[in-house]
Amino acid sequence: MAKKSGLAGLFFVGGRDLSGDVSAINNAASPVAVLDMTALDKSAIERVRGLGDGNMEVALWFDDAANATHDAFKGLPTADVIALYGQGGAVGDVAAALRGKQINYDWSRGADGSLAGTVQIQGSAGVPLEWCNLLSAGKITHASATSSASKDDAAATSNGAAFYLELASLATGTVTVTIEDSANDADWATLASFAAVAAAGAPTAERIEVSGTVRRYLRITTTGTFTTAVFLVAYRRGTAQDTEAY
Repeated sequence: MAKKSGLAGLFFVGGRDLSGDVSAINNAASPVAVLDMTALDKSAIERVRGLGDGNMEVALWFDDAANATHDAFKGLPTADVIALYGQGGAVGDVAAALRGKQINYDWSRGADGSLAGTVQIQGSAGVPLEWCNLLSAGKITHASATSSASKDDAAATSNGAAFYLELASLATGTVTVTIEDSANDADWATLASFAAVAAAGAPTAERIEVSGTVRRYLRITTTGTFTTAVFLVAYRRGTAQDTEAY
């Protein structure tokens, strides 16, 4: 790995690819509350970790095209949304993902004529903002049911994993996106499956998690009868030190 810039990033919410309309990631944070538990016999503060959290704020340009910024955020939905920032567009690139509540939709018209806004999303599902890696090469297309190239994570892990799907579009039919794992890059088994999505249900997004062993190799497989599924997948392997155990 090496130092990297923030150039050529990605941003999705609810399956909508807003990368061309978001101007900045103002904040992507996973703060943890600290609890003061100092006893009488101590001369300095004792602290323990409390609840984890997540929040994300993006700056954006006004765009009222279908599935662009205005379409994505104007409704201030009461249900959770799933937002994902990708630092790049290659397999393995870092991504920040959050399931949370959109709490604002604020715009300002500048003296220069610009129309710019901000949207903040706060964690709401008992899961903090998660720092992931892309399992897909950014936004990819499966013309029909197939498997993407595998990713080698060097070793198996034993603390589960979380997976995020941002499904941007589906031309026809119904697609199911699954995650498969393998110990040898040859013998594959289904590890996790996202909900099946029909063409009318796109764009959409989902987070799923699994517990236990996740084998060394991972790949994306699509099943069903469909044409032209366009989507992104990110994931995070769990560790024994996680705020949340899978």
